[in-house]
Amino acid sequence: MVTSDFRVFGEVDRGNYFPETDRIIIFLSSHETLDDLISTITHEHLHYCINQTGEIMDDDQEERIIYIMSWADEYLA
Repeated sequence: MVTSDFRVFGEVDRGNYFPETDRIIIFLSSHETLDDLISTITHEHLHYCINQTGEIMDDDQEERIIYIMSWADEYLA
């Protein structure tokens, strides 16, 4: 099971998923709105879900899949 932590200060990144420990860290100071924060939380959890499938892919492939999933409503409209 994945664990999520929130940090007030930290890196420039919005969030990170660490597959070695199944841990997500979300950096609150990198977000301007609640929708932006929810989007990052969803994005990092999708990294976890993809990792759980056992599929091997590089970072660019994984980011592309998450991007398409995030914009699926626009693609299917």
